Amino acid sequence: MESIGTLNPSMEFDNSQEGELEPLIQIQPQECDLDQPIAVDPLGHDSTAVLLANPPDDCPVSGEGRELVAAAAAVDMEAAAEVACGDLHEPAMGMEFDSPDAARAFYSAYAERVGFRIRNSKSFTSRVDDTVIMRRFVCSKQGRPTKKDPFDLTKKRRNRTSSREGCNAMLQVNRRENGRWAISRCVLDHCHPLGVIPKQSPSVQKKLAKKPWELLVSPATEPQQSGLGPGGGVAQSLLEYFKRMQAENPAFFYAIQVDRNNCVSNVFWADARARMAYSYFGDAVVFDMTCKKNKRMVPFATFTGFNHHRQLIVFGCAFMTDESEASFTWLFETWLGLMSGRWPVSFITAYNESMAVAASKVFLNVRHRFCKRDIFSKCKDKLSDVYSIHPSFKAEFKKCVNECESAEEFDSCWRSLIDRYNLEDNIWMQALYAIRQKWIPLFFRGTFFGEFFGTPKMETMHKFFQRHSITTTTLRDLVTQFDKAMAGQYEKELQADFDANHTRPVLKTPSPMEKQASEVYTKSIFDLFQEEFAGSSGFLKEKVADGVEYMYRVTKTEDASKAYMVTYNASNKHITCSCFMFEFSGILCRHVLGVLIVVSVLTLPDDYILRRWTKNAKSNGLSCEDRGLCQSNSRKALAWRCNDLCRDAIKFAEEGATSAVIYKVAKGALQKAFAEVLATKKGSFFNRPGKLLFI
Repeated sequence: MESIGTLNPSMEFDNSQEGELEPLIQIQPQECDLDQPIAVDPLGHDSTAVLLANPPDDCPVSGEGRELVAAAAAVDMEAAAEVACGDLHEPAMGMEFDSPDAARAFYSAYAERVGFRIRNSKSFTSRVDDTVIMRRFVCSKQGRPTKKDPFDLTKKRRNRTSSREGCNAMLQVNRRENGRWAISRCVLDHCHPLGVIPKQSPSVQKKLAKKPWELLVSPATEPQQSGLGPGGGVAQSLLEYFKRMQAENPAFFYAIQVDRNNCVSNVFWADARARMAYSYFGDAVVFDMTCKKNKRMVPFATFTGFNHHRQLIVFGCAFMTDESEASFTWLFETWLGLMSGRWPVSFITAYNESMAVAASKVFLNVRHRFCKRDIFSKCKDKLSDVYSIHPSFKAEFKKCVNECESAEEFDSCWRSLIDRYNLEDNIWMQALYAIRQKWIPLFFRGTFFGEFFGTPKMETMHKFFQRHSITTTTLRDLVTQFDKAMAGQYEKELQADFDANHTRPVLKTPSPMEKQASEVYTKSIFDLFQEEFAGSSGFLKEKVADGVEYMYRVTKTEDASKAYMVTYNASNKHITCSCFMFEFSGILCRHVLGVLIVVSVLTLPDDYILRRWTKNAKSNGLSCEDRGLCQSNSRKALAWRCNDLCRDAIKFAEEGATSAVIYKVAKGALQKAFAEVLATKKGSFFNRPGKLLFI
């Protein structure tokens, strides 16, 4: 297999190769109804709870019933002793827990004793680091039943009564600065009778004990047929959905992996849009499994990237019930085979040993690294004691990771950090230093990842699910909701394409270079370029070497201690900077732009305009490079022509749907072209050798 793209001055993405698709493994999957009320687990009193001496004073009073707020009377010492012993029968303001799960367990045990069920409600995340800072648990009868239109016969609904009665009973916990969770709001009164909760039947309890994705695998005692036993299960409806998608769109692809018991373990699928997007923007790929943060969500994984508007795009999806090295290897090989064996330039995964080994086996010539955000997230757990004792550690740690310009500077900063906070024997910090080549930005700046420092983080799939309220735990419903969300994502891309071609950004200078950039780049990329271009005026440029290659020392006007070295070759217009922004992000940095102005280069050299960031990013990649393959009638040639026509058809549809007038023209042209195809096909049939022609 050849690399999908290589690093060169033009940073172009080679997407000319096509390959034969592997045959699909199709299984008749199963269906299972999980829409059952979840009972509260009867937990004990072992949840650690401590009553704060000073409860929070910023908790508002809202809702009906008896609500405990910060302004309530202080709890006496006797109640505090009861809390410490775990014998307190009711939640109280100021109670503190180790985690939100511990708070939920306490509230669940209380609900079990009193006689009601609870469920999760709202949660808030921090704007600083995207971590959860508030969790709310409510009575199962909270809220009102949704109004249904009895005359809407298009929707099939089960005829059942609603359990919602508008109950306001709830418990809310907020995260403290010390990392613990304290009750900030609590309503104890209910608007409905309380009593003994009826026990679930053994069959229902057995089903509820399993996570939804565990229902993929049939019990070993059941007879197996194509990996699934008779009677159906969750995988039935899922793969029947895939079969229907493939019938509607022959370019839709899905594959499954089975375990030693011949049961379904992993599922992968991708549509024509994903494959076409990869042909344009497959240079930087992220393997995203952040949906695992929701423990009740199926283990959903995606191959993602970003388009020329820096919007999230998907190259393929998978359900991973087995996260072994062999499973990741199978998934990576299946996905790469679907993408015609074209490697990306860079590949990002979470910090996981099995993923890393599988990636090293499959992506041989690809720069693989771990997600820095994932490592920082793990640090909150691995270094929780350091974070709580030393509030300044977090900022110093991130500065050491992000701002070091050389290996020597990083080593010095790291040793200083270790010594200052007495972390010489910390195993986690030792492990992070051992893999520094895999996650510290300093060590992979020369490879294209398409990221920009100082800009908002790219959206993870976990955030994408939250934004689109994808919370279902059944496989079929999740895929359906995900497809709808991605349809909205495609519409946003089309709207951004239209805006880029029909609007002009405001220029800040009369420079021809800025004007040129506004004409070739998309709006989001031009905004980043314009920021770099405007910032170039704040630097001093000192020539330190002359000859065939000029070398400039570029420093800030107000601070000359930190210097960047820019080298420019006038003969071939090759220019590099020690910050490696172009190699890493794909646009020229402010240091290079300032030097170009000094050497009287008034427009951007063509080699430094990366096509994947331009308005015409999707205008190439559809030509037939292999004429011999195109003219052949082999199975491989048939697959190649089908894929090529699918990509053209999708692009035709996107352009043809932009307005009613254009749609009418596109529809007429398509019908005319289809009639010509049928006529040519019919003519070629009657003109084949051996056919008798009647005139």
